[in-house]
Amino acid sequence: MPKPIQTYATPFSGLQADISGIPGFEHVAPGLSLQAILETVEQAPVAISITDTRANILYVNTAFESLTGYTRNEICGQNESVLSCKTTPIEVYRDLWRSIQSGKVWRGTLVNRTKAGKSYLAELSIAPVLDANQRITNFLGMHRDISTLHQLEQELKHQKALSETILDLAPTIVVLLDSERNVLLDNQAYKQLKTGFGATEPAHLFMEALADRLDGNLFGGFNDAQVRFDAPNGSECWFTVSGIHVKELDHAAQSYFNTGDENGHYLLLVATDITTRKAEAERSRLQQLKVQMAEQELTQSVRETLSGAIFQLETPINVIQAALAMPQSSPEALYPILRQVLDSSQRAIDAMRKALPKAEQERRFLVNINQILKDLLVISTDRLLSTGVVVDWKPEPVLPTITGSEASLRRMFHYLLDNALLSLEEAGRRNPELRLHTSVKDEFIWVEITDNGIGIPANQRLKVFEPFHSSWKRGRGKAGMGLCMAQEIVNRHNGGIRIDPDYANGCRILINLPIKYTSEAME
Repeated sequence: MPKPIQTYATPFSGLQADISGIPGFEHVAPGLSLQAILETVEQAPVAISITDTRANILYVNTAFESLTGYTRNEICGQNESVLSCKTTPIEVYRDLWRSIQSGKVWRGTLVNRTKAGKSYLAELSIAPVLDANQRITNFLGMHRDISTLHQLEQELKHQKALSETILDLAPTIVVLLDSERNVLLDNQAYKQLKTGFGATEPAHLFMEALADRLDGNLFGGFNDAQVRFDAPNGSECWFTVSGIHVKELDHAAQSYFNTGDENGHYLLLVATDITTRKAEAERSRLQQLKVQMAEQELTQSVRETLSGAIFQLETPINVIQAALAMPQSSPEALYPILRQVLDSSQRAIDAMRKALPKAEQERRFLVNINQILKDLLVISTDRLLSTGVVVDWKPEPVLPTITGSEASLRRMFHYLLDNALLSLEEAGRRNPELRLHTSVKDEFIWVEITDNGIGIPANQRLKVFEPFHSSWKRGRGKAGMGLCMAQEIVNRHNGGIRIDPDYANGCRILINLPIKYTSEAME
């Protein structure tokens, strides 16, 4: 409710004349007296003063007395400069006088002091008062104490600066986004990260990497989600990211009485770079994988050697068995000797079969073929460098996973890569090349392994998949089971493997593996 005009004695008591006839007040409703207007000025909650053209005070209202501590009798007749604290820059006063003397309203802040000597910040509006001839006759000043507001603003700035300093010193990446994904606040660690990404906001990459995993509900908050993306320089980056949801302030006037939850949202992202940690874990994993593959290769070598020996022994044994089965095929004295040789050979074969290392039980998981091939290339780095092989690795950027035995598929590709490297070594090319390409077509993952080695003659393209077939001059004791076992593993995964008959500059092996899982393929 507005404060009613009181009728206590003031400098304007007794002025009851209607002002509707005064020039400039023609449109004021009849009944409004000059005293009512002057009493309103007197009781206004803002400090008001009227001066002459030299800033000598002619009138002040009650709020002016309360704010400055001066009574009317003490302040009237003095210059407004009596309120100056002498700390306001002289340029401010010069601007003030230039404005009001040219007929303009001046608004600004001065440092004033009360009668008791206490300084305060005064927010002023000073307007020139013009007569009918547009000449300045007086100045009207209105001001209020904004010291408390200034103190709060400074405290807020200090807290903001302190918060930003703490954020900048933090080793983690901190960035604040609004509901439109605009960056509102970030720290030094985020700025350093952004430097390497140019115009791209790393925060947007975080959110894109997390969108599918969180079903798009990024502003719901999340903790320690791992994300990976490639930096512009081609390096692989890993981060753990947490998101904290904060309601967004709504400063719109129409929302003043709104108690609903229709405001927007802020998202505070806190991320830690774990690329180095991931790289160390990856090196450890690859080293462990290398040891595991070496053990598997040794075991497989033993299996191949024993299987080859059994295969070699079974041929003459079959001949002896056939000879013994024929009536009167040998003299009586020779028969028991042949029988003894047969029995001894059979026992040796049985012993070797028992000594065969047991095949590992295959477990089926979701397998990324790109990752398997990448691991094998990393493990084979030393061999590739020693032979000077140039590798052309072109993986499909987004390759679907398949259900299968990761260990078996790794062995299969290892056999094929080993076969390609042996071909390159025997060819003795000046520029040996190995190309690995992956792609997706017709619900199959296709892998091409191409080398410019000695190649495989057309009449050998089926024989090379037979057991114990080997024509390597530098086979290093290979039993000729690699391609045979590779074909067996591909078959178990319901895929296909063949040698491209149209490739003439070496050998190209084509493998296709179904993307959709079929239970019959792995039984």
